[in-house]
Amino acid sequence: MSSIKHSLARGANRAPILEAVVLAAFLLLLPGTAVSQPDQLNPYNDSDGMPVCTANFDQTTPAIVSDGSGGSIIAWKDIRNGNNDIYIQRTSLSGSLLWLNNGIAICTAGSSQELPQIVTDGSGGAIVVWQDYRNGSFDIYAQRVNSSGEALWNDNGVPVCTAAFDQFNISSISDGQGGAILTWEDNRSNVVNCPDVYAQRVNSDGSMLWTANGVSVCNQAAAQHGPRLVSDASGGAFITWYDQRAGDYDIYTQRVASGGAVQWTTNGVATCTMATDQLMPDICSDGAGGVIITWHDFRSTTDYNIYAQRQGPSGAIVWVVDGVVMNNNVGYDQINARIVSDGTGGAVIVWQDYVTGTTSDIYAQRVASAGAVQWTATGVIICTAAGNQIDPQIVSDGNSGAFVTWEDYRSVSTSDIYAQRIAANAAIYWPATGYLICGADSLQSAPAMASDGNQGAIVAWQDHRNTSWDIYAQGFDISGTGIEGGLSPLESQLVLFPAFPNPSTSMVGFSFSLPGSGTVDLAVYDITGRKVATVISGEMLAGTHQASWNGSSAAEGVYFCRLSYEGMTETSQVVVLR
Repeated sequence: MSSIKHSLARGANRAPILEAVVLAAFLLLLPGTAVSQPDQLNPYNDSDGMPVCTANFDQTTPAIVSDGSGGSIIAWKDIRNGNNDIYIQRTSLSGSLLWLNNGIAICTAGSSQELPQIVTDGSGGAIVVWQDYRNGSFDIYAQRVNSSGEALWNDNGVPVCTAAFDQFNISSISDGQGGAILTWEDNRSNVVNCPDVYAQRVNSDGSMLWTANGVSVCNQAAAQHGPRLVSDASGGAFITWYDQRAGDYDIYTQRVASGGAVQWTTNGVATCTMATDQLMPDICSDGAGGVIITWHDFRSTTDYNIYAQRQGPSGAIVWVVDGVVMNNNVGYDQINARIVSDGTGGAVIVWQDYVTGTTSDIYAQRVASAGAVQWTATGVIICTAAGNQIDPQIVSDGNSGAFVTWEDYRSVSTSDIYAQRIAANAAIYWPATGYLICGADSLQSAPAMASDGNQGAIVAWQDHRNTSWDIYAQGFDISGTGIEGGLSPLESQLVLFPAFPNPSTSMVGFSFSLPGSGTVDLAVYDITGRKVATVISGEMLAGTHQASWNGSSAAEGVYFCRLSYEGMTETSQVVVLR
């Protein structure tokens, strides 16, 4: 193993010190260098969001993931060509569109492509999966795009599963190695209303790593629905679903190893088999090799409540058998729970709550690693504005709390998009009924949210302000700044985003934002301060740009990229491995 690889593997507490020393030494070799400090806020400066796609006809059902550089990659269903196709777009930290206007088509095959899901590829690009009707029933296809939006696999995607009859209701995650793991409902058994659960892993070059058309996660008689999954941090996944094998619906979970072998009891381990129905589970890591699962539960026989359970790496139940209640609003329904890790072995859960008996509000609860609820017994109010608040989505705020977004009907004739931040101690940071993400005329719905990697988040949604459905997005920082144009945009900042991939063995990508038009120099230096490559030299326009350096012939070691513009400079580090 090379010396650089050894250095990277040594104690984590020494790496930041070494990097700081190396960077300081490098800067001393560049007289007059003043490293500007980029603003880490996320200034989408239109109070009603940024148009991601406003092409003819409808664009709907957005899915979003971080691009690893403070921006996002968004996929959606698009009917501009007369069929349902899949398109994709990348946004920068400052809200600029980085790819073709109105997006790049990644699948325009005949018939219908629907309900895209998206995960990062770990290199500034993404893998998109969708259900596809080109063969006369719904199959599953996938496509990978790089950081420039170039499709890397077959035209119109690679087939993940083309088994007989329909495959649908996909959930996907990154496998941590440039590929993805998918799970779905599968009707190949051709028993009416009795789908099974299957899964597949696709690697970074588009090859299927598990059994052709997927491994059986559960093919127990009766119906299995709504599979959701989370990484096991070892190239495999935990998958949970609701299951009718006992006559009513229960929650079952299975672990699949990186090679595709199921690890627990055939057809899954029971997470909750309480009498009556348990439905629509969601899942997150417990940070200790296991998972925390939440669902809505009818055991009271009068209303649905939110429950949760923790299972260890081998499937063993950790908390009280059949789960811990997250609320006690007896007599009214709580449904549609979503969960995210709190980073300390517990989780934050958000749901729709009919506590008023007439309309739906948004509530949340935090549960500790031992199963004790941390906030009030009924949960903490996220929003109780007039009308219905529905379809909550949640991501971590990076501080053991969470960002929550939802579709909001407080305005009688329209639906809007709102957001809220809740802290680890249940403190509500923003206005009591939420910050307005988008209040444009007509309808905004189907919000999807991703962390921006800078303790903020980006929300995408489908928007009817232009009389057909379009895709819009909005970003904000940890304080909520940026939601309603309260921040001066990065138009006054020079920003050089982190290089990717980093470390690298060959091509290195750079993304940067210019506050105006001017002369730009982008060069790569070795640790002695010697210039090894000029990447860009010349006049460029304001905005966000991308460039790349082929480091395949460079010696192994630490290098620095220096961006110069009108007397300002930015420097970032990249490691080349051999």
